[in-house]
Amino acid sequence: MFFSQTVPSVRYAAIALGLIYRNYLERNSSDQLHQRRPLHNLPPDKSPLFYYNRSIQSLLNREIGDSTETTAITLLVCYLFTCFDHLAGNYVQAMKHLRGGVELSRKFDKTILDNTYDNANSSEVRALIYQVTKQIHRLDMQAVVFLVDWTPAGIQETLWPQLPPSDSAFRSLDQAADYLQIIVARVMRLHNMEQQMSSAERIQTSPSSFRATVLQQLETWSSLFGNALQQGRSGPKSYPLISLLRLQYTIAWTLLSAYGPGREMEYDNFLPQFQQCLVLADDVAAAHERYSGSLTPTFTPEIGIIPVLYIIGVKCRHPMVRREVLSILRRQPIREAVWDSISAARLVDRVIEIEEGGSSKMEIVKNMAQIPVWQRIEAMSWVQSVARVDISYTFCTRDGMHYESLMI
Repeated sequence: MFFSQTVPSVRYAAIALGLIYRNYLERNSSDQLHQRRPLHNLPPDKSPLFYYNRSIQSLLNREIGDSTETTAITLLVCYLFTCFDHLAGNYVQAMKHLRGGVELSRKFDKTILDNTYDNANSSEVRALIYQVTKQIHRLDMQAVVFLVDWTPAGIQETLWPQLPPSDSAFRSLDQAADYLQIIVARVMRLHNMEQQMSSAERIQTSPSSFRATVLQQLETWSSLFGNALQQGRSGPKSYPLISLLRLQYTIAWTLLSAYGPGREMEYDNFLPQFQQCLVLADDVAAAHERYSGSLTPTFTPEIGIIPVLYIIGVKCRHPMVRREVLSILRRQPIREAVWDSISAARLVDRVIEIEEGGSSKMEIVKNMAQIPVWQRIEAMSWVQSVARVDISYTFCTRDGMHYESLMI
């Protein structure tokens, strides 16, 4: 708020973000759910692009002064632009802003990132840099959830900072979330690499020591998290966050543990975990509705429940679980970075059509065993535009890539 009032580039970026968010709310509240009003045709005082460009110009024209303040302002504008382009559907540009913010934050004095939870003596500017750097770091780690070829900065380094001993506890839920983001990013990188392997490469690949290391990190995280809850280190209104962290932990553990010779059939052994995730996701979705209203669209640049629900919908072949996933996704328009609940529901629905429609028996699928391994989709990727999603996918144990376009 302070920088929005005192620095033109931040003020214009904040106005641009506010206007694009209003456009998002109006678009999703109308009968024509995904009809987009041309942003370039709006009058200047209502045009998000007008203020977006003014922010860029102000940033370029800014006189070089205190390097710390300049870094803070640039990082903050980077973060606001990342949010703006996510809402505008300019995902490539959003990732460019995010990568720029990551590189800038890594060049800055790393002492800001040490002892961050007890850093009460920092100046306002340095405190802002820490806050924005922390958010950019999270977005960087989370991007691997939706970009197969994304490598978060520092993901190969030792866990930042190193996990405490398993018999201790996290100081706060915020600290627990920071650690979990890094571990989840490692799980997704491993999962994405395995999805891209050929059958021959899978046969030749021996059990990975890296997999065992990441699994151990997850187990340590779970112990620290449980100890923190037992010690009462969560506030009275933190139940939705606890459910979200448990949800993300459980789906990461499931993805990591389901690797085996049965490939897609292995997921059938983890039905209890998928059902547990569904209950947790429903809790978080209900909190969304209580906070914002049942029909009000919401947006956050961070990852929450949508990718988890997508993973459950495409990897758990239990028909009732899948239908419940669709019910939660369609309950309220939610946007999390590039994920939006309506598009995710359409993708899950199409996977169900393909897998259950290919059943050899002319009857409704009643259990997971009715979907043979060769009919199961193993890997899917997509590119989303205004009202369409272009998807590509492969079947388990079968060669060849399949392509489709889905209307949203």
